[in-house]
Amino acid sequence: MTQRNMEWNRVQPRWWRGVLPLTLVALVAGFSLPLAAQDIEPIVKIEVVGAQKQTAETVIFKSGVKVGDDLRNVDFSSVMGKLWASGSFDDIKLELEDAPGGKKLVIRIKERPLIKEIDYRGGTEVGITNIKDKVKEKKLAINPDTVYDPEAARKIKDLIVDQAGEKGFRNPVVDITLEPMGPGVARLVFDVKEGGKAKIYRVEFRGNKVFSSAQLRSVMKKTRKHWMFSWLTTHDLLVDKNLNEDLENLKKAYWKLGYKDVFVGKPVIEVEDRTTAKQKKKNEKRVREAKSPKYDLRATLSIPILEGQQFFEGTFKTEGGKLFRETYYPMKYAEVKRDNHSFLKKFFNIRPSVETPKPGAKPVPFDLDAVNQTVDKIKEAYSNQAYIMFRAEKKFDIREEDGVKKVDTTLKLDEGEQYTVRRIEFEGNLTTKDKVLRRSMMLKEGDLFRTDFFKDSLLGISQLSFFDVKNSEPKVELVPDKPQVDVVVRGEEAGVNELLFQGGYGSLFGFSLGVSFSTRNLGGGGETLSLSYNGGKFSKNVSVGFTEPFVFDLPYSFSTSVSNGSADYDASRVGIANAYKQFTRSLGFSVGARLSNWFPNQPWAFFTTYSTGYSFRLIRIEGGRNYYFRDLSNQLTSTFSQSLSYSTVNHQFKPTQGTRVGFGLEYGGWQFGGDKPFLRATWDFAKFANVADRHIFAVNLSYGYLQNMSREELPLYDLYRPGGENSIRGYRYGQVGSVLLDNNGYPVVVGGNKQFIANLEYQFKIADQFRLVAFYDAGNAWGSGTKIFSRDVVTYKDFSNNDYSYKNPSLVRSMGLEFRFFLPISPAPLRLIWSRKLNPYPFDTDGRNDFQFSIGTTF
Repeated sequence: MTQRNMEWNRVQPRWWRGVLPLTLVALVAGFSLPLAAQDIEPIVKIEVVGAQKQTAETVIFKSGVKVGDDLRNVDFSSVMGKLWASGSFDDIKLELEDAPGGKKLVIRIKERPLIKEIDYRGGTEVGITNIKDKVKEKKLAINPDTVYDPEAARKIKDLIVDQAGEKGFRNPVVDITLEPMGPGVARLVFDVKEGGKAKIYRVEFRGNKVFSSAQLRSVMKKTRKHWMFSWLTTHDLLVDKNLNEDLENLKKAYWKLGYKDVFVGKPVIEVEDRTTAKQKKKNEKRVREAKSPKYDLRATLSIPILEGQQFFEGTFKTEGGKLFRETYYPMKYAEVKRDNHSFLKKFFNIRPSVETPKPGAKPVPFDLDAVNQTVDKIKEAYSNQAYIMFRAEKKFDIREEDGVKKVDTTLKLDEGEQYTVRRIEFEGNLTTKDKVLRRSMMLKEGDLFRTDFFKDSLLGISQLSFFDVKNSEPKVELVPDKPQVDVVVRGEEAGVNELLFQGGYGSLFGFSLGVSFSTRNLGGGGETLSLSYNGGKFSKNVSVGFTEPFVFDLPYSFSTSVSNGSADYDASRVGIANAYKQFTRSLGFSVGARLSNWFPNQPWAFFTTYSTGYSFRLIRIEGGRNYYFRDLSNQLTSTFSQSLSYSTVNHQFKPTQGTRVGFGLEYGGWQFGGDKPFLRATWDFAKFANVADRHIFAVNLSYGYLQNMSREELPLYDLYRPGGENSIRGYRYGQVGSVLLDNNGYPVVVGGNKQFIANLEYQFKIADQFRLVAFYDAGNAWGSGTKIFSRDVVTYKDFSNNDYSYKNPSLVRSMGLEFRFFLPISPAPLRLIWSRKLNPYPFDTDGRNDFQFSIGTTF
């Protein structure tokens, strides 16, 4: 049989081996094109060769060709395109063969493998954990048991290259390979070769006359010359992103002096490799051990500058602004100029002058950066009023006055119209009901789309702690031909119902084991339910708690809890003088509501909650070894409480920003049947600030006051007893406060009815699951009749019956380091705490240094 071949190639996207060959071979017997002039030749059979994971019928369906089709009507380019678009094949060939009654179409395919594992190799300097966290954060993760997708692998490769570049590696290389693990199954490997870091040893400027080279180098904040302490900031590394920011800073420095036309050119970069022969030999060994080689690359930057002419400020006016008063726009411009030129005036918010300079007055340099910032601030103000299509056109007119070139600035404002919210949708909430997320937002459908309200709405969802939106960008789309927007809030579930067999450790009660069922999102409705039993050598507790944030879908919350437990303050942990056992049974409930129910459209009210509740406790003390910790029969504590709290903190256990302020009042009067009436008031303040994502600064201040309303002394368990990992780290629980003498004249720390605690923290986020914390704690408790911060003289006897005298410290202080790591089994972090007491009591026998293991956070 004679055959004539026809074939053509299609250029396809490049992947890990090069350009995929896509070839169609058409073997047509006994005749030439065009087919239209011949008899009909149908496809009588279709054969698939090479299919393993897919059936032949599936491949034929994807091709769009079927038995009986006329060859004259088949577009084989379209067939190839359909098969390629399915994303399942590495290679595709189409062949036509003679067959009785027509032609047989043979589809030869090479299937893409199924990815069983994803492996990252090399990259020891960038950090494999960091790469994995970023891949997850950007939602680029490739799930196992999915067909290999070259485009998905390319996105991960680009992300790794970007991460390496941000860390200063000049020419990172990421190789993508597929390692066979069996028929049709492969391991996807990203082999990371970071290259070398170039350190900046010289920064030169050409053409600068207004500023000296030293002055310009000081303007560059993230690109600095190498020196002995550069390892602290890494600003000596040549990073393109940092360099571009500093080139913009150079422009702004000239703009502040009126050089609006300054040109800062692209730096000329020369890199010299000074890696020694000895280090190169070591690098060969490091490569064999799959470690990153080390190089000594020294860079010189030469930055060309064309300064241009100096201009001075003329008039400033706006046209078309109707939303705000006429004085609003020049005031914003004056505030920005003030902030750019005087930190003290900005800090103290000194009102700037908006008057135009008088004739003959000293001319003021024209600040182009101030104009740009003013436009941004005005645009933000309009967006907060739902004018999201606001536009401002800048117009500069140059004139000469008394030999001075001045710039008259006109902002032509196009306010547009106010936009409303047509639809709010959610993505990623597989368990959480839409209504739970919707009621946590300030912004509602039909409301004006105010950007500040939208940001506060996202914060409100974050505070739920079971739907994470911080790593997902929301989508806001304009509705065609209407002043409306559609909003899509994206996130991922951060908590599910869990049955946990868990263990814990604290400095006070040691190890404990338990089982608990807990959820902060019961059935996706936002309810919190907890059932738990925890027991150890020194503590046992059974508790049940339930919180309904919206009772009958109304904006009111209800909480209740019941517990029964015991705590052994063992002498080995609190000292002989402080040892006793406490048995507690309790029942409580509370109701609460946001103040936005009564003050709608007020952001502060949306984040402020009022609650009131009742608590019933029955407490018994046994085994006291000291007069102050003597045995007590059942004591009833029955209290009514109220609290007011304001919080913009963005996460309960991983906070990075926000403020928390709280006030609580608890009344246990005789009217409720309590044995020892009292009134307790507490004030709390916490602030979290984030710098450059990884650096978190936090401060916590707390003050409490307890008023005894009976003639008898209050029981020990009602007093403030600071100490431990939840208040002043380094000191044991209850071993900070007023010092009294027992019957033998020995000192005993009993706490007090007044307490002040201060905690300062610097948190370095190594990765999303790991944080290193440096802390400074201070605090104390003072007994009745003693003023806070007082330093009373205490004279006591030691166990050798020697007399000693000392002044109580106004604040007991400690400092140290803490390592926190988050595991999937618990939202609260595990903590390794090393602390050092700065001014311990002279009778403290536990030593200055202390190591603790715990779960949770201090504040």
